[in-house]
Amino acid sequence: MYIFKNAIKNVGRNKGRNILMGIIILIIIITTVVSLIINNATSEIIDNYKAEFGAKVSIAPDIDKIMKSGKRGGRLTANQYLSFAKSDYIKESNLSSEIQVRSEKLKGIGQDEDEKNRKEEGEGGSISSNGSGKEIEMPTMKLKGESNIDNLEEFKDGKRKIIDGRLYKAENECILSKEFAKLNNICVGDSITVKGSGKSLKLTVIGLYFDTTDEFGGMPIHASWANRRNEILTTFNTIINAKDEGVMINASYYLKKPDLLPKFEAELRTKGLADTFVVSADDAGYDKVIGPVEGLKSISMTFMIVVLTLGMLILVLLSSISVRERKYEVGVLRAMGMKKGKVAAGFITESLIITTTCLVIGLGIGSVSSQPIANTLLKNQITAAENASAGADKTMSFASGSDSSNAKPVSELGVHLSLDSLWKISLIALLLAASSSIVSTSKITKYEPIKILMERN
Repeated sequence: MYIFKNAIKNVGRNKGRNILMGIIILIIIITTVVSLIINNATSEIIDNYKAEFGAKVSIAPDIDKIMKSGKRGGRLTANQYLSFAKSDYIKESNLSSEIQVRSEKLKGIGQDEDEKNRKEEGEGGSISSNGSGKEIEMPTMKLKGESNIDNLEEFKDGKRKIIDGRLYKAENECILSKEFAKLNNICVGDSITVKGSGKSLKLTVIGLYFDTTDEFGGMPIHASWANRRNEILTTFNTIINAKDEGVMINASYYLKKPDLLPKFEAELRTKGLADTFVVSADDAGYDKVIGPVEGLKSISMTFMIVVLTLGMLILVLLSSISVRERKYEVGVLRAMGMKKGKVAAGFITESLIITTTCLVIGLGIGSVSSQPIANTLLKNQITAAENASAGADKTMSFASGSDSSNAKPVSELGVHLSLDSLWKISLIALLLAASSSIVSTSKITKYEPIKILMERN
């Protein structure tokens, strides 16, 4: 008890030196609090993003390899795409298909104008296939299928909305735009028949939707089959079962963890994926969303390490100077019979008192200031990432279904002082107290009281 009371008195007696040490310790603790809070928040966001969205993987022709080998890339079949989705490494898969179709009884919006233009150009209502002379009727609409209705982005962002009936659920169910249905006098519950280059498909109209999307989606081709109002939406399997050669398939797979990509690719090769195809992860989308957060995490940890290192060196230096100034005090205490351990305990207690006081103050200041600091740093990271992206050359991605242009970076970072951060900060505070007293403790054990007093005289 005497050691503790004497330590408190000594803290008050040596105000100038202790205030200086306290300021340094307080700065270190505040920096540590802010850095650890930001680090924990960013780690949580990154982990949640990986767990929720996985790593998007796409399969596309390897253009460079095809050009070097002179071999044709070939096409993947629907069965191959489906077999690739049956993997233990996959969290989920999104498969979409589309085919240009026509109908004897249905007209596409703008079809009459297309036929008129072709007649004026002398083409009639059909064209020859590769000069073979075989007449092929022109498509007038498009059949599109998704393996997961959650992938219907236009319905999620409000550009399309069901106004009658419901979304399709089973095979051979479909939904139509209100304009297309009105042109052909179709109601919910009616059946329609369409045909591509394969067998005819009989579909049941299960819903009508209001469409506000760009009519041709920015495409230069204004044929009726390219008009988005002429899209017939159905399930992925409905189109695949038509066994049509003209079916186009896009596939995206989401790994459970990004580091599973090599194993997933090896599995695809064993399932027959040719080496003229490349398996790639959507790093651009990941970097755009999480890149600024990872940059913020790196900055906070680097800054904390630098401040801790410099701070500890300064504390050791101040502690060494302090012992020299209090050398006579140590000699008197030792001459009075106080053991080396108790003298050292007194110095350590002083360091603990100063550090504990700074810890309490630092936790309060750090907790309050961490949110605005995190917002400012994250904003700077997002700006830097956007500038870097704008300055980079734009390249066309051939990855099937890979499109990170709509990805938005994490713009908000909710930070808070967790128990894990509090435990780490307290541990660092003890380390600071130890570093500030370790020099004094080591020197005290070497001092001899008689020699100290004689040097004093």
